[in-house]
Parts: sequence; C-alpha cells; structure tokens
Amino acid sequence: MPFNRLNHNILGEIRPRFKLLTTVEREDVFEHLKKRLDVDSEVTGRVRSNYAVLAIPAKDIHYWSPELQVRIHEDEDDNAQTIVRCLVGPRQSVWGMFAFFYAVVGFITFFGGLYGLSQITLGESSAFIWILPVGLILIPGIWIAAKIGQTKGRDQMLHLISVLYHTLDEHGEVERVE
Repeated sequence: MPFNRLNHNILGEIRPRFKLLTTVEREDVFEHLKKRLDVDSEVTGRVRSNYAVLAIPAKDIHYWSPELQVRIHEDEDDNAQTIVRCLVGPRQSVWGMFAFFYAVVGFITFFGGLYGLSQITLGESSAFIWILPVGLILIPGIWIAAKIGQTKGRDQMLHLISVLYHTLDEHGEVERVE
C-alpha cells in the first residue's frame, strides 16, 4: 500500500496515522463520503461536520475489526488543497483494554517485584519474588496478542483505507504526504 507508507521496504506494516492532500474541497469530502457509505454495503460509518469514522459492517465485524477516523483541515499554504488526517486502528474499547492490561501488569510487576526483592534483601523468604518473572512474561505476551490482532484486522484495515482513497481519487487528485 504505497500511499500509506513512505518506506516501501517494510512489508506488512501499516502506519496507523497518515495524511493525504486532496484537491477536493473540505465540505465536498464529507458529502462524497456520505454518498459512498449509502451506496457501499461493505463499509458503514458516521459523518459529522468535521469528523468521519469508517467501520466494517456488523455482519463482518469481529473483535479486532478496525475503524478509520478521518479529520479534514484546510491547507493554510495552498487554498486549492485540503488536508485529510487519518487514524486507523481497533475500536477505542480495544485500545483502552490493552492500555489497562499494560498498566495493571506493569504496576503489579513493579511494586510486587520491589516488595519481593526487599524481602529477599532482608533475608526473609517471599513468594512475591515470583511476580517479576511472571510479569516479564505477561508483558511480551500482551504485545504478541496485540500483534496477532493487527494481523487479523489487516485486510479490513486495507479495505477501509482503500475506500477512503478511492472515494477521494474519484473526485480529485490525492497525494500521500506523511
């Protein structure tokens, strides 16, 4: 997906944030997206005055299904172009869950391990020392689970990006800038 990656040597990676420049006017971008959502049964979403979210329909959705959040800004340097800022990734509840897991496991590992080490230093035996290796195994385990989820949602993610890109490309020029 060359419009979503500046370094074409990295295979399989999709940048979660990217920016497009288009010649389609700001208000027209949302109108075209609304029309596309009405016609295309493979994408659902909601469009507000300066914000849009494209998602996978309920019949195809799974836990790792992504969303594409779109914000539109006018280009201050060139009035003929519009900046389209995009963020693609799992739903906010999935992001929150992983942040919660990292925080809880990190907190328990740090303080439980610290307590266990202090008990060992004082010459006492402590079962809390086992929190360190368990936590150090769980943190990479959470990261691996997130990577597996990214892989499962990859095709749907590419579809959402493609819908946005082709919708803009039908009505003007589109260029990937970041």
